[in-house]
This record gives sequence, structure tokens and C-alpha cells, in this order.
Amino acid sequence: MADEYIYDVHHVARDNDRSLICRCPHCQEITGLDGDDLEDVAGEQYECRCGGWFQIDYDARRVKGELPPNKGIPG
Repeated sequence: MADEYIYDVHHVARDNDRSLICRCPHCQEITGLDGDDLEDVAGEQYECRCGGWFQIDYDARRVKGELPPNKGIPG
């Protein structure tokens, strides 16, 4: 079960179908995001299938290749 923090996500990437994806900071699984560009998702909060919540940091950047692990207490 996911903990109660809403973690910040600092890295997003493009999937094979060009949609935005990130790594859930709670379970480390890859999850899709609703938006076409990084500016569309910055500041938005999402709930993962694991039940954990995360938000895309305004300073998040798009990476090519493998997404690094994401975890850290917000604030």
C-alpha cells in the first residue's frame, strides 16, 4: 500500500506512442499522464494504480531513455 505523501515527480518521458509517462514515486511503476506537453502536466496531481498520489513538479524535465527512480518527501 502506498504511503500518505504526495510526492513530486521530477522526470517525465515519451512512450512509444508519444504520450507522456513518468515513474510512480510510491511503487516505481511507469504510468501515463493526461497531457501532450510538459507544460500541460506541470503542477497536476495524479493517482497511481497502487493508490499513491504524486504531482508533476514545475521544474520537471523530460528525459530520453530510462526513467530514473523518483522518491522524496515533498516540500
